[in-house]
Amino acid sequence: MTAWILNTSSLFITTIGVLLIFLYLWQAPTFAVDSLSPKDRQAYEKHRKGLVTGVGLLAAWLLVQDIAILVL
Repeated sequence: MTAWILNTSSLFITTIGVLLIFLYLWQAPTFAVDSLSPKDRQAYEKHRKGLVTGVGLLAAWLLVQDIAILVL
């Protein structure tokens, strides 16, 4: 029983952490982008979009696991 509680709580904490990272990346501050050249700005946006997509998919998967724990 203790292992189940520890696993569930660690999954919830990890999910919250990933969601916070996703929200930060989604609304990333733009002060760093202002000082970049147009070529660097394009590369930054490309990599940022990929990172947002990857973290978003991870957050979605962890949410599915959390819902499965609550339902099952």
